[in-house]
Amino acid sequence: MVSSVLVDALSDPTRSLVELYNEIKDIDNFPARVAAHFADIFASKDAYSEARLHLHTVDPTQNDRCLVSFRAMIQDTSPSPEMYLAKRSGGRCGGWGLTDDQSTDDLEYSDLRENTVVWAVSVPSESPWVAAELDTASSLTRPTILESRPHKPHKFPDPGTPHLGVQVKVYDRVDSLRATDVATLVGILTMECMTADLESPNVAPVPTVHLLFSRHLPLTISPRVFPYSPATTTFQTLREELISWIADEGLAGDRDAAEWVLLSIIAKVQSRTPALLPPSLTISQFPPPAAQSSTPSLSTVLSHLLPTVVTLPLSLDVLNSSSFYPESKNEDLHSGRLQLPRGSVCVVTEGGVTEGGVFDRGIMNLRAMQEMMSTQTLEYAFPFSRFTFQTDVVFLILSQGKKSTFFQTNLNLPLRPNNKGELYSSPSKTKLPAPETLMMFRNLVGGAKTGNVSVGEKVAEYIQEDFVSERKAASSAATVTSDDLIHRMMIARLLTLSLHQSEVSTEIWERVKAMEETRKMRLDAIGSAK
Repeated sequence: MVSSVLVDALSDPTRSLVELYNEIKDIDNFPARVAAHFADIFASKDAYSEARLHLHTVDPTQNDRCLVSFRAMIQDTSPSPEMYLAKRSGGRCGGWGLTDDQSTDDLEYSDLRENTVVWAVSVPSESPWVAAELDTASSLTRPTILESRPHKPHKFPDPGTPHLGVQVKVYDRVDSLRATDVATLVGILTMECMTADLESPNVAPVPTVHLLFSRHLPLTISPRVFPYSPATTTFQTLREELISWIADEGLAGDRDAAEWVLLSIIAKVQSRTPALLPPSLTISQFPPPAAQSSTPSLSTVLSHLLPTVVTLPLSLDVLNSSSFYPESKNEDLHSGRLQLPRGSVCVVTEGGVTEGGVFDRGIMNLRAMQEMMSTQTLEYAFPFSRFTFQTDVVFLILSQGKKSTFFQTNLNLPLRPNNKGELYSSPSKTKLPAPETLMMFRNLVGGAKTGNVSVGEKVAEYIQEDFVSERKAASSAATVTSDDLIHRMMIARLLTLSLHQSEVSTEIWERVKAMEETRKMRLDAIGSAK
C-alpha cells in the first residue's frame, strides 16, 4: 500500500513542506529537517515508481512547483550564495521558492538565511542502459522540450549534445555537492533567473530545482557488489566470455588486448598519497577510420558495460577550437570536454589528426589531458587564478603509430587483429550477448571497480625475492628497476580485482609477469621501446 505521506509529497510537495515547517517553526534547523524528512519518505526504491518524477518527463512551464528527481553531474559550484527569506510575513514558511510580496523596508533581517547555488547537468555520456536499470518505465520515454533546447549549453562538456541543465538551490549546509559529483537530486521545480543575471535586461528564466534532499551515487552509478558470484555459470567462464566478447566486437579478435582493456576499465584512484592511480593504456598500431566521424567499435562495446564512456576523437579542429578544461568567462564557468564524472572511461582516438599546426589552445588542451592522465587532476581556469580539482577517469588511447603521438601513457600494447571484425562500425552492428549475460558482464566489471585487494605477508616476501632474483639475472641493473616492481604490483592488483579475489596470490603474480612478457614481445616486434 502506498503511504499517504508519499502521496502527499508527490501531489503537492509545497504543502508537505509547509506542514513540516508548521510543526517546528525553527528556521535554523529546518533545512536539515527537510532533508531528513523527504529522504525518509523516498528511502525505498519503489517510492520513485509511484509517479512520474523524473525531470526529463516534465515541462517546467506547465508544472510549476512539482516534485522532480534528476540524476545529474554537478558542473559549477562557483555561483555566489544567495540570501532568502526563511520566515515570510505572518510567520509562514519561506525558502524553496516561496517568496513574500512585502517590500524590503518591512523585512526582518533576522529572518534571512543563506543558500548555496550550483549548476547541474545530465550525466555526460551516460549509457542508455543506466536509465533502464535505475529509472521507472515512465521516465524512459524522454520528451525533448528541455534536452533539445538546453539552457546555457556551454556548461555541458559537449555543448552540441542534447542534455538538461538546471540551477539547483541547496538549503541544507550538510548536503555538500562538489564539481563532477554524480547525485540524484530531488526537489521542487520552478523557473527562475540566475542570481548573477538578475541585473541584466531581457534575461530568460532557467529551470531551477529547490533541493529537498540528494543522494550521492557511487563510481558505478548503479550499485555493484564485490566479490560477485554469477548464478548460472562459473566466474572463470563468465570472465572468459567477457574477454572474448570485447575482443570479437571491439578489437578484431585480439584477446590479449581485450584483457588489458578489461584491467584498465576497472581501475580507479586507490590512493593519492602514495599515488595509486588508474594506468593509462595506448593501443598502438590501431588503424585510423575511413571517415573522420566514425566511432570505434570498442567505444560501443564499453558503453554496454560501463555507465559513462566518452569518445574524444582528436583532430586539429577539436584541439585548436574547443576547450578540454573548464574556463570562467564573465563570471560564468564554461565546461570543458574533460569535465567528467568520476568513474568515467575516456576513449581518445588520434587517427583524425592530419598535417597542420597545433596552436596555443591545442597545446593547452593536450597539456591538460596529459596532466589528467598522470596525476588525476584537472585545472579550472579563472580570470586571475587556476584551481586544481581531483578526477578519477580512465584513459584509453587508440593510436595508429608505434606509440601515442601526443601522450606518455603507462602501458602500450600493439594491436594484433585475429579476424576481420570491424574496428569502426555503427552501434547497431554490435552483436550483443543475451540480456542476462550482459547484466552479468556489468556486475563483473562494476564489482571489480568497487573492490579492494591486499597483499599478504607471504606473497609480499615471494614477490620481493622474485624481483631480487630477476635483477641479479638481468644483463644490467637498468634492465629491471624499482619502477618495474611498482608497475607490476599495480597490474597484479587489477588482475586480482578482475578475478573478484580479495588478495594477490603468487599465481596471479606469475600471470602478470607472463602478460608483461607477451606485451613486451609485441613491442619488440614493432621496434617500440615502451
